Amino acid sequence: MAPGAPVRDTHGVKLPSRYEIRVITPDLADWISALSYFSHFYESPIWSAIYEGRQTSEAIKAYHACKPFYQMPEMAAKNGLSFCIWDKEFIFKKPESEANGGACYWDDFDLDDPNLEVNGRQKLLDALDFPLVGFGLSFDKFLPGDQKEWDAVNKALPLNAPMGKYFEAHDPRPKGSWEPTAAGQVIERVGTGTREGYHGQGLMKGLANYIMLEMKSRGYRGIQINCGAPQVHRVWTNPPKPFRGSTVGIFPTWLYEAEEDGKKVKPYEKSKLGNLFLVWTELLD
Repeated sequence: MAPGAPVRDTHGVKLPSRYEIRVITPDLADWISALSYFSHFYESPIWSAIYEGRQTSEAIKAYHACKPFYQMPEMAAKNGLSFCIWDKEFIFKKPESEANGGACYWDDFDLDDPNLEVNGRQKLLDALDFPLVGFGLSFDKFLPGDQKEWDAVNKALPLNAPMGKYFEAHDPRPKGSWEPTAAGQVIERVGTGTREGYHGQGLMKGLANYIMLEMKSRGYRGIQINCGAPQVHRVWTNPPKPFRGSTVGIFPTWLYEAEEDGKKVKPYEKSKLGNLFLVWTELLD
């Protein structure tokens, strides 16, 4: 049986016929983690530039360090709030992968291999031998899970936390105007990505629109997402009517300064994008 669970109602969202939307299920935890970190370190215009020259090792280290995070009941693989795009015509590289519906081979890499970074991007991509080609990860804002697992993520991705703190400190919304007071009210997005070779087909937009419509059908009133890629920002600030999206925060990647060993540094200045955006999408009636 193929992994993941095809959704029954796409709420009118149509993708090219070779693709389908699936709920992310626990058996996809490692796939989602690996594809997420491939996207983070190699395809993000922010992080690919900052980590240039060590992306392969950083991706694998994050993959291993954050495995427990993806296994939390509140997170993407188990919460029923995260979705992926499935390529029904995917061509597998290994017959054993095809026999199992797909496989991830990132556990086979040795971090001590001196040649790990040589052609690292292609090696990591080839080891993602599964039909999952796009993802939208979310959790219920009221149910964030175990803080120690978040600490592990922040240790593996140390430049993420300052962005979150910056958005919190500069949030123009009145306190109490949007935050959840119980489960089932607000969704927090924690990852968006499309596999290399699958861009330009409307997959990210289709999945984003589906997530908005599906969360509305479940009674949620809003979705918060931070995004750097202009196309992701455009989709979430221009949702299907009657929903309404707005930019509530801008993180200045090129200008942001932090103190390190008593000196001012700009840890994000190598980013290819000057801003990261925090978007609030209201799921209005």
